[in-house]
Order: sequence, then structure tokens, then C-alpha cells
Amino acid sequence: MTAVRTLFAGCLLLVAGTAMAQLYSIPPGAYRTGAAYHRRQPQPAGTDAFYPDKRGQVVVVVRRGSQNLKLRVAPDSVWGYVTGKDRTYRLHRGEEYRLEFADTLCVYSSTTMVVDGQRVSQPLSAPRYFFSRGLAGLIFPLTTRYLREAYAASNPAFAAALGELRFDQSLADFDRKTGLYRVTTIYRKTATP
Repeated sequence: MTAVRTLFAGCLLLVAGTAMAQLYSIPPGAYRTGAAYHRRQPQPAGTDAFYPDKRGQVVVVVRRGSQNLKLRVAPDSVWGYVTGKDRTYRLHRGEEYRLEFADTLCVYSSTTMVVDGQRVSQPLSAPRYFFSRGLAGLIFPLTTRYLREAYAASNPAFAAALGELRFDQSLADFDRKTGLYRVTTIYRKTATP
């Protein structure tokens, strides 16, 4: 009888784990707005997405029967896209940013830069970090100066806490235990209810 209960409990955990993974996974495809991304409503939805193709467009791979069809979307008509590997990228003012943390303070990273209208990849260098206020906010470099300007009026405790960082601490330091960046940890501690 105990073996049956253990097997039943194991099956429930497996089903619950699968449901939880599906619940929190963002479907691949292109997202027209930050709100659509928040609601997990890609348009078009697919099995994978990437940017740019030869024409400089966002491509969404859609499965139709036994074939994969590539739908192309103009990058200025979408907020961003999600790949088949659960990586989210936001397109903003002609540049691509990888969404690292989504909350009221979003954290992005980028290993590319635009030089004379051409994207230049920097695969060996460390990523540069950026932030925005919410999913639809403007994207700025992740520095204390820009954070203070963005939050001085709405969250003065956060702006003041940024001044207490030691010179050897980075806003982009990631804590694996909490799953938060230093900037998001400080922000959560000082957020007004």
C-alpha cells in the first residue's frame, strides 16, 4: 500500500512540475507590445523566432502540418520576440536587448552594438547592461546616474540606496541563490508599497 501511495505522489509531482513549467514558460513568437508579452500572447506564435534575417526582419518559424513556414515581421512593428530556447529579446530604437529580468524595473543585456548602421557582435567581451521602467519603458544604460534620474521622484529611497554602493560592487552582479541582480535586490528592498 505504501508503494502505491509513493507512486501516486510521484505521479502528482511529475504532473504538477510539467504544469508549472508550462505555466511560466513564455511561448515562442513575436510580441506586438510589452502587455502582450506579459499576457503571453504572441502574434504570430511559432516554434522559434530570430532576428535579423537577410532582409533585416524578425522571423517566426511556424509549424504547418509537416512543414516549417517562416513568417517575416517588420522589426519596428513588434515589441520583441521569444526564441524556441526561452530567450526573450526586446527591439528598441533599432537595437536588440536580451531581457534578463522582467518586473517594474526590467534588466537587459546586450553583446552587440550599432556602428554606422551595421550591427557589430562582440562575442568575447562582457555584456553591457541596461534597464527600463516596466516592459514598455525607454531603455537606458544600467548606471547609478540613469537610475537616479529615472527613480528620484517616484522612489527616492531607491535613488538614495544607489549612493551607498561600494566602488567594487556592480549593479549587474547576479545572485544565484535569489535569482536577482544587485539592482533588483536594492529596488525590492526600497520599493514603496
